[in-house]
Amino acid sequence: MGLGLSALLAGCGGGGGSSTSATANSQSALSADQQTFEQFALGSTQSYELSWFLPLSGTPSNGTSYFVEAHASVPASPATGTQSFTTSSPTSLASTLSVPATFIPGRYLINGAIVVGSTSLDNASYQGDKIKVDLLSADGTTVVESKLRSNLSIVPLSGAVTSAPTEFAHWFNSLYFNSALLKPSATWASGAAYLQYTATEAADTYTVVDYTGATTGNTPNPVATGTTIAALMAAGGITSSSDATTYTLSNGSVSTVNGVTTYIAAATRPNMTTHVYRTYYELNGNVYTGSLIRAGTVIGGSVYPVASAGSGSGYTLNYSQQVQIRLNAAAVASLKAAVTF
Repeated sequence: MGLGLSALLAGCGGGGGSSTSATANSQSALSADQQTFEQFALGSTQSYELSWFLPLSGTPSNGTSYFVEAHASVPASPATGTQSFTTSSPTSLASTLSVPATFIPGRYLINGAIVVGSTSLDNASYQGDKIKVDLLSADGTTVVESKLRSNLSIVPLSGAVTSAPTEFAHWFNSLYFNSALLKPSATWASGAAYLQYTATEAADTYTVVDYTGATTGNTPNPVATGTTIAALMAAGGITSSSDATTYTLSNGSVSTVNGVTTYIAAATRPNMTTHVYRTYYELNGNVYTGSLIRAGTVIGGSVYPVASAGSGSGYTLNYSQQVQIRLNAAAVASLKAAVTF
Protein backbone atom coordinates (compact mmCIF):
# COMPACT_ATOMS: atom_id res chain seq x y z
CA MET A 1 0.00 0.00 0.00
CA GLY A 2 1.25 3.50 -0.72
CA LEU A 3 2.45 5.31 -3.74
CA GLY A 4 3.85 7.10 -3.30
CA LEU A 5 12.07 13.73 -5.32
CA SER A 6 20.30 17.80 0.68
CA ALA A 7 22.44 20.56 2.87
CA LEU A 8 23.13 24.08 2.93
CA LEU A 9 23.76 26.18 -0.15
CA ALA A 10 27.35 26.31 -1.24
CA GLY A 11 28.66 29.85 -1.14
CA CYS A 12 31.39 30.05 -3.74
CA GLY A 13 32.70 32.94 -5.77
CA GLY A 14 35.40 35.56 -6.05
CA GLY A 15 36.38 37.41 -2.91
CA GLY A 16 35.58 41.01 -2.20
CA GLY A 17 32.83 43.00 -0.56
CA SER A 18 30.77 43.51 -3.71
CA SER A 19 30.53 39.74 -4.39
CA THR A 20 29.39 39.02 -0.85
CA SER A 21 26.83 41.78 -1.03
CA ALA A 22 25.48 40.48 -4.34
CA THR A 23 25.03 37.00 -2.87
CA ALA A 24 23.24 38.39 0.17
CA ASN A 25 20.98 40.52 -2.00
CA SER A 26 20.15 37.52 -4.18
CA GLN A 27 19.23 35.43 -1.16
CA SER A 28 17.20 38.18 0.45
CA ALA A 29 15.17 38.54 -2.76
CA LEU A 30 13.94 34.97 -2.36
CA SER A 31 10.98 34.11 -0.16
CA ALA A 32 11.51 31.84 2.83
CA ASP A 33 9.92 28.96 0.91
CA GLN A 34 12.21 29.51 -2.06
CA GLN A 35 15.30 29.60 0.14
CA THR A 36 14.21 26.33 1.76
CA PHE A 37 13.62 24.76 -1.66
CA GLU A 38 17.16 25.67 -2.71
CA GLN A 39 18.60 24.24 0.51
CA PHE A 40 17.04 20.90 -0.43
CA ALA A 41 17.33 20.67 -4.21
CA LEU A 42 19.97 23.02 -5.66
CA GLY A 43 23.15 21.92 -7.39
CA SER A 44 24.74 18.80 -5.90
CA THR A 45 22.10 18.64 -3.18
CA GLN A 46 19.57 15.93 -4.04
CA SER A 47 15.88 15.72 -3.14
CA TYR A 48 14.67 12.11 -2.88
CA GLU A 49 11.18 10.91 -3.76
CA LEU A 50 10.22 7.39 -2.71
CA SER A 51 7.59 5.13 -4.25
CA TRP A 52 6.40 1.92 -2.68
CA PHE A 53 3.82 -0.82 -2.59
CA LEU A 54 4.18 -2.81 0.62
CA PRO A 55 1.85 -5.13 2.55
CA LEU A 56 0.08 -4.01 5.72
CA SER A 57 1.06 -7.33 7.26
CA GLY A 58 3.46 -10.09 6.44
CA THR A 59 6.52 -10.06 4.17
CA PRO A 60 6.85 -8.18 0.85
CA SER A 61 6.90 -10.33 -2.28
CA ASN A 62 9.15 -9.55 -5.22
CA GLY A 63 7.16 -8.90 -8.37
CA THR A 64 4.25 -7.49 -6.38
CA SER A 65 5.86 -5.28 -3.74
CA TYR A 66 8.46 -2.58 -4.34
CA PHE A 67 10.32 0.16 -2.44
CA VAL A 68 12.26 2.50 -4.72
CA GLU A 69 13.79 5.97 -4.81
CA ALA A 70 14.60 8.54 -7.47
CA HIS A 71 16.47 11.74 -6.69
CA ALA A 72 16.51 15.08 -8.42
CA SER A 73 17.98 18.57 -8.27
CA VAL A 74 18.03 21.79 -10.28
CA PRO A 75 21.37 23.04 -11.64
CA ALA A 76 20.78 26.71 -10.78
CA SER A 77 18.37 28.89 -8.85
CA PRO A 78 14.98 29.26 -10.57
CA ALA A 79 15.38 32.95 -9.72
CA THR A 80 17.64 33.07 -12.80
CA GLY A 81 14.99 31.45 -15.01
CA THR A 82 13.09 28.19 -15.37
CA GLN A 83 15.23 25.18 -14.42
CA SER A 84 14.84 21.57 -15.53
CA PHE A 85 15.16 18.97 -12.81
CA THR A 86 17.99 16.50 -13.32
CA THR A 87 16.41 13.22 -12.24
CA SER A 88 17.97 9.81 -11.61
CA SER A 89 16.58 6.47 -12.68
CA PRO A 90 14.70 4.66 -9.89
CA THR A 91 16.64 2.21 -7.75
CA SER A 92 15.41 -0.29 -5.18
CA LEU A 93 15.96 0.36 -1.48
CA ALA A 94 15.26 -3.28 -0.65
CA SER A 95 17.70 -6.10 -1.38
CA THR A 96 14.87 -8.56 -2.03
CA LEU A 97 12.70 -6.38 -4.27
CA SER A 98 13.22 -5.29 -7.87
CA VAL A 99 12.31 -2.00 -9.50
CA PRO A 100 8.98 -2.45 -11.32
CA ALA A 101 9.43 -3.00 -15.04
CA THR A 102 6.82 -0.33 -15.77
CA PHE A 103 5.36 2.57 -13.86
CA ILE A 104 1.98 3.63 -15.23
CA PRO A 105 2.33 7.32 -16.20
CA GLY A 106 -0.33 9.96 -15.81
CA ARG A 107 -2.47 10.68 -18.85
CA TYR A 108 -4.03 14.10 -19.42
CA LEU A 109 -6.65 15.62 -21.68
CA ILE A 110 -4.86 18.50 -23.41
CA ASN A 111 -6.47 20.49 -26.24
CA GLY A 112 -8.78 17.64 -27.19
CA ALA A 113 -6.16 14.87 -27.14
CA ILE A 114 -4.91 12.36 -24.58
CA VAL A 115 -1.29 13.18 -23.72
CA VAL A 116 1.03 10.89 -21.75
CA GLY A 117 2.87 12.56 -18.90
CA SER A 118 6.52 11.96 -18.17
CA THR A 119 7.71 10.09 -15.09
CA SER A 120 10.89 12.21 -14.83
CA LEU A 121 10.63 15.50 -16.78
CA ASP A 122 9.85 18.47 -14.54
CA ASN A 123 10.65 22.17 -14.58
CA ALA A 124 10.90 24.52 -11.61
CA SER A 125 10.27 28.27 -11.63
CA TYR A 126 9.35 30.91 -9.09
CA GLN A 127 5.86 32.41 -9.08
CA GLY A 128 5.44 35.13 -6.47
CA ASP A 129 6.74 33.70 -3.20
CA LYS A 130 6.03 30.09 -4.26
CA ILE A 131 7.79 27.39 -6.26
CA LYS A 132 6.00 26.32 -9.44
CA VAL A 133 6.73 22.79 -10.66
CA ASP A 134 5.58 21.84 -14.15
CA LEU A 135 5.26 18.21 -15.21
CA LEU A 136 6.01 17.76 -18.90
CA SER A 137 4.64 15.30 -21.43
CA ALA A 138 6.66 12.16 -22.15
CA ASP A 139 8.20 13.83 -25.22
CA GLY A 140 9.11 16.93 -23.21
CA THR A 141 7.11 19.35 -25.37
CA THR A 142 3.99 20.14 -23.33
CA VAL A 143 3.24 21.15 -19.76
CA VAL A 144 0.55 18.68 -18.65
CA GLU A 145 0.19 19.68 -14.99
CA SER A 146 1.46 22.46 -12.73
CA LYS A 147 1.61 22.63 -8.94
CA LEU A 148 2.58 25.43 -6.57
CA ARG A 149 4.67 24.53 -3.52
CA SER A 150 4.33 26.54 -0.30
CA ASN A 151 4.76 26.16 3.46
CA LEU A 152 8.14 24.49 3.05
CA SER A 153 10.06 23.36 6.12
CA ILE A 154 12.95 21.01 6.78
CA VAL A 155 12.47 18.56 9.66
CA PRO A 156 15.53 16.83 11.20
CA LEU A 157 15.34 13.13 12.04
CA SER A 158 17.11 11.57 15.01
CA GLY A 159 16.85 8.58 17.32
CA ALA A 160 15.10 5.37 16.32
CA VAL A 161 13.84 5.08 12.75
CA THR A 162 10.65 3.53 14.09
CA SER A 163 10.00 6.67 16.18
CA ALA A 164 9.66 9.09 13.26
CA PRO A 165 7.29 12.08 13.46
CA THR A 166 3.61 11.21 13.00
CA GLU A 167 3.24 12.97 9.63
CA PHE A 168 6.30 11.09 8.34
CA ALA A 169 4.96 7.73 9.53
CA HIS A 170 1.56 8.53 8.00
CA TRP A 171 3.20 9.44 4.69
CA PHE A 172 4.94 6.06 4.53
CA ASN A 173 1.78 4.26 5.75
CA SER A 174 2.43 0.51 5.38
CA LEU A 175 6.18 0.84 6.07
CA TYR A 176 5.35 2.03 9.59
CA PHE A 177 2.04 0.22 10.12
CA ASN A 178 3.55 -3.20 9.40
CA SER A 179 5.94 -3.71 12.35
CA ALA A 180 7.76 -6.50 10.51
CA LEU A 181 9.21 -4.09 7.92
CA LEU A 182 11.61 -2.00 10.05
CA LYS A 183 14.40 -3.08 12.39
CA PRO A 184 13.63 -1.87 15.96
CA SER A 185 17.34 -1.14 16.54
CA ALA A 186 17.82 1.07 13.45
CA THR A 187 18.63 4.75 14.02
CA TRP A 188 18.71 7.82 11.82
CA ALA A 189 22.12 8.78 10.43
CA SER A 190 23.65 12.14 11.29
CA GLY A 191 22.12 14.90 9.17
CA ALA A 192 19.01 12.92 8.20
CA ALA A 193 16.07 15.19 7.43
CA TYR A 194 13.00 15.54 5.28
CA LEU A 195 11.30 18.38 3.47
CA GLN A 196 7.57 18.86 3.95
CA TYR A 197 5.40 21.22 1.94
CA THR A 198 1.93 21.98 0.63
CA ALA A 199 1.25 21.42 -3.08
CA THR A 200 -1.64 23.24 -4.75
CA GLU A 201 -2.98 22.62 -8.26
CA ALA A 202 -2.18 25.68 -10.38
CA ALA A 203 -4.88 25.20 -13.07
CA ASP A 204 -7.86 22.96 -13.81
CA THR A 205 -6.37 19.59 -14.74
CA TYR A 206 -8.21 16.79 -16.53
CA THR A 207 -6.68 13.34 -16.15
CA VAL A 208 -7.52 10.18 -18.08
CA VAL A 209 -7.18 6.62 -16.74
CA ASP A 210 -8.00 3.07 -17.78
CA TYR A 211 -11.60 2.07 -17.07
CA THR A 212 -10.36 -1.50 -16.59
CA GLY A 213 -6.91 -3.08 -16.79
CA ALA A 214 -3.67 -1.12 -17.09
CA THR A 215 -2.10 0.50 -20.13
CA THR A 216 0.70 3.08 -20.49
CA GLY A 217 0.10 4.79 -23.84
CA ASN A 218 -2.25 7.51 -25.07
CA THR A 219 -5.10 5.06 -25.72
CA PRO A 220 -6.26 3.94 -22.26
CA ASN A 221 -8.96 1.32 -22.02
CA PRO A 222 -12.29 3.10 -22.60
CA VAL A 223 -15.55 2.83 -20.74
CA ALA A 224 -17.25 1.89 -24.00
CA THR A 225 -16.58 2.07 -27.73
CA GLY A 226 -18.81 3.26 -30.55
CA THR A 227 -21.08 5.26 -28.29
CA THR A 228 -21.62 8.65 -26.65
CA ILE A 229 -21.98 10.00 -23.14
CA ALA A 230 -25.59 10.89 -23.95
CA ALA A 231 -26.35 7.30 -24.95
CA LEU A 232 -24.76 5.91 -21.80
CA MET A 233 -26.65 8.37 -19.63
CA ALA A 234 -29.91 7.47 -21.34
CA ALA A 235 -29.20 3.80 -20.66
CA GLY A 236 -28.89 4.35 -16.91
CA GLY A 237 -25.55 6.08 -16.46
CA ILE A 238 -21.96 4.92 -16.01
CA THR A 239 -20.94 2.84 -13.02
CA SER A 240 -17.59 3.41 -11.37
CA SER A 241 -16.60 0.43 -9.22
CA SER A 242 -13.75 2.36 -7.60
CA ASP A 243 -16.15 5.13 -6.55
CA ALA A 244 -19.01 2.70 -5.79
CA THR A 245 -21.22 5.17 -7.67
CA THR A 246 -23.34 5.21 -10.81
CA TYR A 247 -22.94 8.58 -12.47
CA THR A 248 -26.03 10.03 -14.15
CA LEU A 249 -27.39 13.47 -15.03
CA SER A 250 -28.81 13.62 -11.50
CA ASN A 251 -25.34 13.73 -9.89
CA GLY A 252 -23.35 15.45 -12.61
CA SER A 253 -23.58 17.48 -15.80
CA VAL A 254 -22.33 17.44 -19.38
CA SER A 255 -20.61 20.37 -21.05
CA THR A 256 -17.96 21.08 -23.68
CA VAL A 257 -14.44 21.50 -22.29
CA ASN A 258 -11.73 22.48 -24.76
CA GLY A 259 -13.84 21.09 -27.57
CA VAL A 260 -14.53 17.77 -25.86
CA THR A 261 -17.94 16.64 -24.62
CA THR A 262 -17.25 16.06 -20.92
CA TYR A 263 -19.24 14.77 -17.97
CA ILE A 264 -18.23 16.19 -14.57
CA ALA A 265 -19.63 14.79 -11.33
CA ALA A 266 -21.23 17.24 -8.92
CA ALA A 267 -19.54 15.83 -5.81
CA THR A 268 -15.94 14.88 -5.18
CA ARG A 269 -14.89 11.26 -5.43
CA PRO A 270 -15.01 9.24 -2.19
CA ASN A 271 -11.95 7.93 -0.37
CA MET A 272 -9.39 10.25 -1.96
CA THR A 273 -6.84 12.45 -0.20
CA THR A 274 -7.17 15.04 -3.00
CA HIS A 275 -10.59 16.51 -3.74
CA VAL A 276 -11.18 15.42 -7.33
CA TYR A 277 -14.26 14.99 -9.49
CA ARG A 278 -15.08 11.96 -11.65
CA THR A 279 -15.08 12.79 -15.37
CA TYR A 280 -16.04 11.07 -18.62
CA TYR A 281 -14.85 12.20 -22.04
CA GLU A 282 -16.25 11.59 -25.53
CA LEU A 283 -13.32 11.15 -27.92
CA ASN A 284 -13.01 9.52 -31.35
CA GLY A 285 -16.25 7.57 -30.97
CA ASN A 286 -15.30 6.21 -27.52
CA VAL A 287 -16.01 7.26 -23.94
CA TYR A 288 -13.08 7.47 -21.52
CA THR A 289 -12.89 8.10 -17.79
CA GLY A 290 -10.70 10.24 -15.56
CA SER A 291 -10.82 13.00 -12.98
CA LEU A 292 -10.85 16.78 -12.70
CA ILE A 293 -8.58 18.52 -10.19
CA ARG A 294 -9.73 22.10 -9.93
CA ALA A 295 -7.30 25.00 -9.71
CA GLY A 296 -6.53 25.88 -6.10
CA THR A 297 -7.04 22.33 -4.82
CA VAL A 298 -4.56 21.22 -2.18
CA ILE A 299 -2.98 17.94 -3.26
CA GLY A 300 -3.46 15.14 -0.76
CA GLY A 301 -0.75 13.04 0.79
CA SER A 302 -0.79 9.32 1.55
CA VAL A 303 -3.72 7.28 2.77
CA TYR A 304 -2.70 5.82 6.12
CA PRO A 305 -4.13 2.93 8.16
CA VAL A 306 -5.27 3.40 11.74
CA ALA A 307 -5.47 0.34 13.99
CA SER A 308 -9.07 -0.40 14.89
CA ALA A 309 -10.07 -3.47 16.86
CA GLY A 310 -13.70 -2.95 15.88
CA SER A 311 -13.14 -3.30 12.13
CA GLY A 312 -13.05 -6.63 10.39
CA SER A 313 -9.58 -6.02 8.97
CA GLY A 314 -8.12 -4.62 12.17
CA TYR A 315 -7.69 -1.11 10.74
CA THR A 316 -9.50 1.74 9.09
CA LEU A 317 -8.10 4.06 6.43
CA ASN A 318 -7.64 7.79 6.96
CA TYR A 319 -7.71 10.05 3.90
CA SER A 320 -7.02 13.38 5.58
CA GLN A 321 -3.28 13.87 5.02
CA GLN A 322 -2.39 16.79 2.75
CA VAL A 323 1.35 17.18 3.30
CA GLN A 324 4.02 16.25 0.72
CA ILE A 325 7.36 14.79 1.81
CA ARG A 326 10.80 14.48 0.21
CA LEU A 327 13.94 13.10 1.87
CA ASN A 328 17.64 13.94 1.88
CA ALA A 329 20.40 11.41 1.18
CA ALA A 330 21.09 10.63 4.85
CA ALA A 331 17.42 9.88 5.51
CA VAL A 332 17.20 7.57 2.49
CA ALA A 333 20.37 5.73 3.52
CA SER A 334 18.90 5.30 7.01
CA LEU A 335 15.67 3.80 5.68
CA LYS A 336 17.61 1.49 3.36
CA ALA A 337 19.59 0.21 6.34
CA ALA A 338 16.48 -0.09 8.49
CA VAL A 339 14.27 -2.27 6.28
CA THR A 340 14.08 -5.98 7.00
CA PHE A 341 13.39 -7.09 3.43
